[in-house]
Amino acid sequence: MIFEIPKSCFVGHLDLQKTFNSEQCPTDIWDFKSGKWYTHINVNDRWERISIWENTTTLFVESDKDVSQKLLYHFWSEYDLVDFYQKFREDRYLSRVIKACKGLRLMRDLDVNYRIIEAILTQNSSVKQIRNMEKNLREFYGNGYTFDLNKIARAREKDLQQKCKVGYRARYLIDVARKILEGELNIEELKKVGSERARELLTEIRGIGPKVADIILLYGFGKPDVFPMDVWLRRALVREYFNGKKTSDKKLREFALEYFGNHAGIAHLYMFYYERKLRRPVTTT
Repeated sequence: MIFEIPKSCFVGHLDLQKTFNSEQCPTDIWDFKSGKWYTHINVNDRWERISIWENTTTLFVESDKDVSQKLLYHFWSEYDLVDFYQKFREDRYLSRVIKACKGLRLMRDLDVNYRIIEAILTQNSSVKQIRNMEKNLREFYGNGYTFDLNKIARAREKDLQQKCKVGYRARYLIDVARKILEGELNIEELKKVGSERARELLTEIRGIGPKVADIILLYGFGKPDVFPMDVWLRRALVREYFNGKKTSDKKLREFALEYFGNHAGIAHLYMFYYERKLRRPVTTT
C-alpha cells in the first residue's frame, strides 16, 4: 500500500534528499535505490520493510502497515525550522548555510538504545567506518535490522573486535549494553532531565565523552540544545565567529550553546553538512 504524508504536516520545509545526504547519524539505517529510500521499521514486534520518496508537496510511503506517525517522529515534523531560519537571517555565515541547506531536517532515532550503541562507534571514525561497524553489529549481534543488547552484553571482547571491526570500542559496547539492561543507565531519567544533567549522567559511562553524549542527546532523545563538536564544526566556528584565532573546544561549545540556544542542534547539523559537502574552499591566485 502507498500512504501519503502532506508536507504541510511539517513545521517548515522537508527536503528528503538533503536530509539523507547530510549523513546525520539516523540515516545509517536507510539505503537508496531507484529513486527511493528503504529501511525496516519495527511495528508491533514485526519488522516492516518500507520505502519512501517525495515530490514538492508530499512524502510517499510504501508499506504493508501505516507507519506515518513513526515517520513524522523520525523526521521531527514538529521541529520549527521557520523559527530557526528567522532567528539567524541576519547572521552573515549561517544565513548562507541555511539558504544552501533549506529543507534539511534533524532526524530522531526510533530506538534510543540503537543510538547509544552507534554513537560509541563514532569515536575517531569516518562515516564509512561507522557504517561498516554498525552493519556488522546488526548482522552478528542483532537481527539484521537492529542491535540486540543481550547479545552484545554477553559477547567476548575479542569476538566483537574480530567480527565487527570495532577495535578498542568493543569493551565500551559491552559495558554500556550491560548498564542499559541492568538499569544502571536509566533511559527514562535521561528523557526527563535537562540536557546538561543528562550529559553529566552519560559521560559517567566508560566510552561516552562529550561529543558522543551530545550525539545521543540530539538524535536519540531529541534534545535540541546540544552541540556535538567535531573537526568540521570547530573549524567553522573559529573561522566565522573567532576571527581564525585558536580557541578551546570548551569555549567554542559555550559560545555555540549560548548563541544558537534551542537551535544549537540544528545549527550543528546545517554547519556539518555545509562544511563537508557544499562549501567552496577559498582559493588564492
